[in-house]
Amino acid sequence: MHRFVLATTAALLLLTAESATAQPSSPPVPPPVIPPPPPPGADGLTVRDSSVGYIDSPSPADLARIRADYGFGLRVPNRAEFFYAQGQPNGPGVPRPERNIDFQDYSLYLEKTIDPVWSVFAEGGIRYLDPQVNLNATGWSDVNLGLKYAFLSNETSLATFQVRAYAPTGETDRGLGTGHVTLEPALLGFTRLNEDLGLAAEARYWQPIDGTSFAGGVIRYGLGLRYDVWREDQFRLTPTAEAIGWSVVGGRQSQVFPNDMAIATSAAGINVVNLKLGARLDLSEQAGLYAGYGWAVTGERWYADIVRVEFRWLF
Repeated sequence: MHRFVLATTAALLLLTAESATAQPSSPPVPPPVIPPPPPPGADGLTVRDSSVGYIDSPSPADLARIRADYGFGLRVPNRAEFFYAQGQPNGPGVPRPERNIDFQDYSLYLEKTIDPVWSVFAEGGIRYLDPQVNLNATGWSDVNLGLKYAFLSNETSLATFQVRAYAPTGETDRGLGTGHVTLEPALLGFTRLNEDLGLAAEARYWQPIDGTSFAGGVIRYGLGLRYDVWREDQFRLTPTAEAIGWSVVGGRQSQVFPNDMAIATSAAGINVVNLKLGARLDLSEQAGLYAGYGWAVTGERWYADIVRVEFRWLF
């Protein structure tokens, strides 16, 4: 018995001594926390960095825009039903064949981002027509809506898929709309060439879903340059230069000759090229202005001259 007590006491003393001399173990070191990568587009180019004048910006944005276009010398307005529909009696358009139109388009554009690389937009407005043959007309024009997806976005480049759908809300018999639904998929791009110089590009395909025999597809393509010539605080002045082309791939058109005879011919194969010069003035991080002038450099044309002014607000 005494031996058992002595053995037990010795064991307890030994355990106590080992506990007193043992160093406490260090807690395990947690693995380093790696922050998630930023979403695409979070640190990329903004709409202020990538806008020119006539080529759509590839940057999804939260913005409202008021725009006015003043066009002069539109000689073949029913070509491929791109501006308005085939005329009467074979189409729903204006009563008499038209030889020349001046027009004014006033539009409101709203765009809202869903996340940094997706946005949805809608646009509508009022058109004023000053034809040479038919009566003047003023009213709602066709509306359009669509979405953007920026599938490539970094600090120097943007590439975006855009699709736009047009609805025939304008009064066709007054020349205020095309009279048909149209889909327009597009690829938009922008790259910064250096700190001040940027290159914009676009390729679109305008395809009527229905319409008369005059309705046909139109390919649009363009390149544009912008150069920041002056920056101070939030102010920035940026001249722009663009070349925009259209190639008609189908449909028909009617032209009025000096003897007032209208002859319908194929519109396929017609190519139109315009040059556009303008400037953007950023007044703050939110507000900006644009003014530009464009003219046709090919024999075939939509209009002879066009003036564009707009105000943009980012929110």
